[in-house]
Amino acid sequence: MPYRLLLATASSFFSAGSFWMFLPLLSVSLRAEGVSDAWVGVISGLPWVGLLLVSGFIPKLMHRLGLQRMVLTGISISVLVFLGFAATRAVPLWSVLCLALGASLGLRWAGMDTWINGSVPEHLRGRLIGAYELVLASSMAAGPGMLAFTGSAGRGPFLAAALVVMLAMALLILAGREADGIAEPPGTVRSATVLRAELAAFIGIGLVGLTEACNLSLLPVMGLGLGAGLHRAALLVVVCQTGVAAGAFICGALADKLNRRALKLVTGVVMIALPPAVPFCLGDGAVWPVLALWGLAQGGLFTVGIVKLGARFSGVALARAMSLAMVIYTLGGIFAPPAIGVAMSTLGPAGLVYGLAALAVVGVAAVAVN
Repeated sequence: MPYRLLLATASSFFSAGSFWMFLPLLSVSLRAEGVSDAWVGVISGLPWVGLLLVSGFIPKLMHRLGLQRMVLTGISISVLVFLGFAATRAVPLWSVLCLALGASLGLRWAGMDTWINGSVPEHLRGRLIGAYELVLASSMAAGPGMLAFTGSAGRGPFLAAALVVMLAMALLILAGREADGIAEPPGTVRSATVLRAELAAFIGIGLVGLTEACNLSLLPVMGLGLGAGLHRAALLVVVCQTGVAAGAFICGALADKLNRRALKLVTGVVMIALPPAVPFCLGDGAVWPVLALWGLAQGGLFTVGIVKLGARFSGVALARAMSLAMVIYTLGGIFAPPAIGVAMSTLGPAGLVYGLAALAVVGVAAVAVN
């Protein structure tokens, strides 16, 4: 990987890791302030609201500021947000800071995806994007893991998060400005045009977004409901998400060699076939390869979708595509867990995997006809 992309990827790892560190830290801190579980849930969802609010402005900001300066703006906002959390215990102000943090996440997420996807050479696109997604997936584990060192009480964890983000800022500055900015005015390419042009890729990304969100929040609940112990139930998520990270790199590399549409369909079919097997093998060792392969398919479907978007679009169209991918992935993660929760209340704990398999059938059918 060229050193500039390596530095930019490392910057993404640290900035994303700070966000994944923040989410559990926020919940614990709100409980320590005496906030009810219901309001903890509402306030914890505000970063995603902030992300969605800023998403429509991202191509215009890329055009005016350039990719690096837009991402640095997002990183600067997140530093100020973490310092704000360290400076005050006022929960109403925390709610505003959560919105601002979500906006900063949107600027960094869409900006870095556009930068990386627009910079990789075509013959290495799948491998480099796969490596990038592998690093980002690793940040989801590294971020919460930092709390083991910083603790969750007082100002210290928020100040540590601010330092991590400042490290990300330094790495991005060292990477230098992107070779090509977004020269075309944002109005020259509409989101609907980009969506129609690669609808299958966006459907796959949305399917992965909703599946990952349900796995992270509900897979342990299913395990406990089917009689697994607490340790085993927690490991279900760990193994599945490890598969997601591995799948990003493996399928990214395969995307440089194989037909990408066929690869999407294969990973989609795996997401249909494997989930219903989980309840039947939950009590023995077979559950681990099943979960790992299921996760591999999720990581692969997402990465191949991102690779397809990068190969198809450039300039402002790529900016639109990356912003749309971010929004579609996020919306899937917001709305799917409550819907799958209804399936679990109706069908029992195994309703999680049956519901996800049913959604995968719909998604793969839509991918196949587009």
